[in-house]
Amino acid sequence: MSDLTRQTDWNSVRRMMNAAIDFCEQVEALGYGERDRDAATDVNGQTVSAQDVLTSAWTYPETMRYAIIRQRHDAADDLAYVPETARVLQAMAAACAELCGARPGTSEAVRVPELLQWFETHAPQTLKTALVSRRGE
Repeated sequence: MSDLTRQTDWNSVRRMMNAAIDFCEQVEALGYGERDRDAATDVNGQTVSAQDVLTSAWTYPETMRYAIIRQRHDAADDLAYVPETARVLQAMAAACAELCGARPGTSEAVRVPELLQWFETHAPQTLKTALVSRRGE
């Protein structure tokens, strides 16, 4: 299959990222802190702690990543290199992670609004112009 016919399932990616963001927002809104790790509840007859839930919230996606890798391998669809779009997602997720729990004003102090403006307008337009020019469109 040529690179031009491959299409990322952006709806799944968006839903996955939104689910993680929404969950993290709920964790913060609940006021969860280290002292709450041993808070527990019963789930189907089993005691489940807050720490169990939070640990699962980062290990479940990690496990899913390996399942995706195995599925791609089984379908002879292994990655020959890390696509640029994957690198964008990794870098942005890492930057976002650094904002978790940061003091108010941090985003503005490091100029996150400028980054967003670049992603929303400059980057896509510049890329489009370069590709259109190259292809003679």
